[in-house]
Amino acid sequence: MNKQIIPAILLLLTLAAPVYANDFQEGLDAIHETNYDKALEKLMPLAEHGHPAAQYNIGVMHEWGNGVPKDNSAALKWYKRSAERFHKDAQNNLGAMYSKGEGTEQDFVEALKWFIISAENGSEGGQKNIRIVEKRMSYEQISQAQKLANDWMKNNRKK
Repeated sequence: MNKQIIPAILLLLTLAAPVYANDFQEGLDAIHETNYDKALEKLMPLAEHGHPAAQYNIGVMHEWGNGVPKDNSAALKWYKRSAERFHKDAQNNLGAMYSKGEGTEQDFVEALKWFIISAENGSEGGQKNIRIVEKRMSYEQISQAQKLANDWMKNNRKK
């Protein structure tokens, strides 16, 4: 019986993947058309099921108040979920929120941690923001953030 279940599950996953891709693209298109109700309708289910780019876009909508009330705490939550799933732009935006104290207490160490992680994942914004935030930090804070970033990357490798 188990030998029959595995192929059935794989088939269902294969069939579901294009639906997610279509919904995501429709959500992005809706954002560009400023049809935020449709964007939320398409992106929120994906975000709730762990789609990093959908989570990132929901975060952006909350940060800017596009189709939802402006809510930095909600933006921070969605950026963090996306950042933990290796979305480099979410990692950079999360760092920016910590550096400005938006949706959370201002924390340069946590900001630099996320900027470093973002830069390691190829974000030019993350690279630029490292230089900016380090000017506001002590050597000890920079060292602490570097250790936190290295530990995070070591413990959270992409699979």
